Amino acid sequence: MQTFCLIMSFVNMEFPHELKELYPDQIVEVRGNSDALTVILKADVDIDAFKNEIKKKYSDLEDQQILFIKHEGKQDFEKLILE
Repeated sequence: MQTFCLIMSFVNMEFPHELKELYPDQIVEVRGNSDALTVILKADVDIDAFKNEIKKKYSDLEDQQILFIKHEGKQDFEKLILE
């Protein structure tokens, strides 16, 4: 039973709102609420590689999480929906 509970907790992961602490070399700022987060990346971060890493790590969330990701100093956002 303990093994089953442990597996279930990984399957239904909650999205961490401490992203800046987890990726301090890549993220300048994270802001938002339970509906969506805005993630501002440092200028030299590969946005596609960052998105792929986030998708892999948080692919089976309990609740859908929407991220708007952009580089610092730029206006264009990329939308990432994690489910």
